[in-house]
Amino acid sequence: MKELNLLLLSSEATLTYEALLALAAVLILGLFAGRWFEKIKLPHITGYIVMGVIIGLVLVVVNKGDLMHHLEIISSIALGFIAFGIGQELEFGKLKKSGKEVVVITLIQAVAAAGLTILGLLVFGVSLPIALVLGAVATATAPAPIMLLTRKYRAEGPLTDTLLPLVGMDDAVGIVLFGVLLSIANALNLGGSLSVVDMLSGPLLELIFSFVVGAIVGYTTALIIRAIKSSDSGKEEVYLGASLTAVMISVALSRMGLHINGFEIHLSPILTPMMMGVVLTNSVSRVKAHEITMTVERFTGPILIAFFTLAGAELVVAFANNADVNYGSIIGITAIYIVFRTIGKIVGSSFGAQLMKSHPNVRKYLGITLLPQAGVALGMAYQAKTDFGEDGITILIVVLIATLIYELFGPIGVKYSLEKSGEIHKD
Repeated sequence: MKELNLLLLSSEATLTYEALLALAAVLILGLFAGRWFEKIKLPHITGYIVMGVIIGLVLVVVNKGDLMHHLEIISSIALGFIAFGIGQELEFGKLKKSGKEVVVITLIQAVAAAGLTILGLLVFGVSLPIALVLGAVATATAPAPIMLLTRKYRAEGPLTDTLLPLVGMDDAVGIVLFGVLLSIANALNLGGSLSVVDMLSGPLLELIFSFVVGAIVGYTTALIIRAIKSSDSGKEEVYLGASLTAVMISVALSRMGLHINGFEIHLSPILTPMMMGVVLTNSVSRVKAHEITMTVERFTGPILIAFFTLAGAELVVAFANNADVNYGSIIGITAIYIVFRTIGKIVGSSFGAQLMKSHPNVRKYLGITLLPQAGVALGMAYQAKTDFGEDGITILIVVLIATLIYELFGPIGVKYSLEKSGEIHKD
């Protein structure tokens, strides 16, 4: 028996170190793919994802797709840092000027994306429950490529100032809308009655507790940083250590959820660290907030390369694990989803910007910058798969294919918009 246990332990240890080797390959190959794509005038993020797809295909061929599970924590931490970075950009001084504009545009483009996607799917014969869920998923925008590109190119201007807070708020709206529409779709599938309280309680509790937990972690971290004198030679180590700890706590709590007297509350893996970043940034001086940003940026580079490369690999492995589906009809549904979500994002953003008399660059280009889609959308799709059975698998595959397309071409649209609006300040 002891020999068997030792053999099992050895096998698990081997798999762990195989995952470490895979991570090493992901980092170096993703790095060079990103550099090569920049040489041909394409965003480095697209290069990371393409290399990830290639790595994913190799893992599937050699039957090592389960390595992705061991690397999931890397993606979770990276997403935490991305959300934290968005929160750092949300200074109250800036929000006072553009807060109302951002809220109105966010709501209009989210409703437009969901509404047009649902309408388009219904017109082409997709069932109402599937159309409702995919409409809710259509609201989500991936903050990762937007955050990385705006920082890499040191983007500044009206479009960037509107885009960054909008992306964070967009996910909050998407979570609520998804919770409501998923409840309606479930009721339609099961033939049950609809309760407004049941539809709203889950998503609203997730938002409230995500904000509260993030705020507590952020303020506690701010107290630590405020105690460090500006003349302290080791301040950067403290800034990085405190920020890293705060992100890890936010990520861990959001993945674990809260359990209070047998009542389970989910936390958003994006909104929790984002709120932590908001509170931290607005609880310290502007100088310290800037120093924190610069310190964390130097640390997160390799993590973000791994995140985007792993994203490409994870999509391929997910396809391989759900191969027994009718791809003929699914490709048609995916095409409809992509077309109508794209129209909804662009038209909704333009209409909202015109309504708020935003800067011309915001009216022209904001919708294109909101097309990338990844983490939050996939989380919604996996939830739908759990609740919907066979229809849930259809939803998951549609979102997987759409995500791959949006992640490959979305960053190109973001870079194009920033260039055309004259907000790129890369040396």
